[in-house]
Amino acid sequence: MPHSDFILGYGSLLSAYSRQTYSGLNDDAIPVIATGWRRKWTVRYPDEGATYLGVGPSESHSLEAALIPAQVTPELKHRERGYDFIELDPENLRPLGTDRTRLPEARFWIVVNQEHLKAEVHCPIPQTYVDTCLVGCLETGGMNMLQHFIQTTELWDAHWVNDRNRARPIYPRHTPVCPKQIQIIDDALEAENLLSFRIEG
Repeated sequence: MPHSDFILGYGSLLSAYSRQTYSGLNDDAIPVIATGWRRKWTVRYPDEGATYLGVGPSESHSLEAALIPAQVTPELKHRERGYDFIELDPENLRPLGTDRTRLPEARFWIVVNQEHLKAEVHCPIPQTYVDTCLVGCLETGGMNMLQHFIQTTELWDAHWVNDRNRARPIYPRHTPVCPKQIQIIDDALEAENLLSFRIEG
């Protein structure tokens, strides 16, 4: 049976491990571009002591993301607490490629944060969350998507902590990363002169 609802994954849901392990979302994702939105580090979860990705409307920007078949269940709403589910106009979506026919006939949703708060010392951006998102980019759209994510996301200069080596990383739903993936991620961040903002620890 075709799915009637798809959620636009633009952060941790890009990672197959993350969405399968923590949300039971096992279907294949469809790489897409959503126009009119921009990622920002603006979603604080005080209960987890972290700041995660949000989005804001921006006519001049777009998200390289993924459509994920998903029923909007209470469990999914809990994972995405702090966000509102907003229906997307299909005219603002297109596949990463030229074949428009790949988009299913369905309703499409984006989660938009209710508050926009920059990361601070008690709610930093966790590197394990960044890794989860960027590994998802590599899976979904390769290096081009990873670079697009880094270049178009705002507020990398907020409080950002490298928690990879902690016994208990800040981000509880992180995707495991191997040394090769860490090198790719850090090289890409360094190429954009961003690692100077990251604090070790």
